[in-house]
Amino acid sequence: MNILTLCDRINLQPEIKSRVIEFTNGFDFNLMNKQLKDFQNYEKMSEALAELQTILGEDTEKIKILACMLKASADVYEIYKEKGIGDEIYFATMKCYTRFIDETYRMTGKLYFDRYWWTTRQAGCHLFRIGELEYEMKHIDGDIVIGIHIPSDVDFSPSAINDSLVSARQFFSNHYPELSNAEYRCHSWLLDRQLKEMLNDSSNILSFQNRFEIFDEGEVGTDFIEWLYNTKTTDYAILPEDTSLQRNMKKHLLSGGVIRNAYGRLK
Repeated sequence: MNILTLCDRINLQPEIKSRVIEFTNGFDFNLMNKQLKDFQNYEKMSEALAELQTILGEDTEKIKILACMLKASADVYEIYKEKGIGDEIYFATMKCYTRFIDETYRMTGKLYFDRYWWTTRQAGCHLFRIGELEYEMKHIDGDIVIGIHIPSDVDFSPSAINDSLVSARQFFSNHYPELSNAEYRCHSWLLDRQLKEMLNDSSNILSFQNRFEIFDEGEVGTDFIEWLYNTKTTDYAILPEDTSLQRNMKKHLLSGGVIRNAYGRLK
């Protein structure tokens, strides 16, 4: 797999793609071969990213770091092939780059890559998009658990979530048999029990939440604002009220309420 093919197959935004290719044509990736390879070691991801940024130097538009992430992601195609993981999952996983840039554009009006702190997981072959959800092989206290993540373009219907979960269990059984009995966890604002007071019983969010045993109420966070309101503002008074959840959440926040990123394990 090469960067150009990857860009084409994930439909990377043309303006971003042209800038990435322009950069890669005059760049020697051997300069950071160690760092890109270290993404494949879960414990070394953060250190490798910091080293990579130091080597790259000034990168105001984040094209350099995006090109490096795409290079590492293209390289791990060989791991997919060795493990017998099909192209459908590979490209679905790597479309995160296009999705992240689209998300930032919707909020800021700028085509910009700002999720480099997250994509070490895709570039290191630790996270896979399987159907509607993403699954990360997380190292926690010496064990590996499967972390469930909810992409912004998810079909959150119960049937679609069921299909994804069933496919994920089959995926890990086939390609990572040592994880066949791994615990599945989710850490998200969508697991905050207070949502039950803001949604009706037929809500897809509550259907998802009810799949989990909440074992930690979690920390207070504001990241949910980005996903629910498509903005990063913390001026609650100006948040939109286009849906019942937006309205109820806004009321909750203006009255002094908070939302927690709760921890749950799949029942």
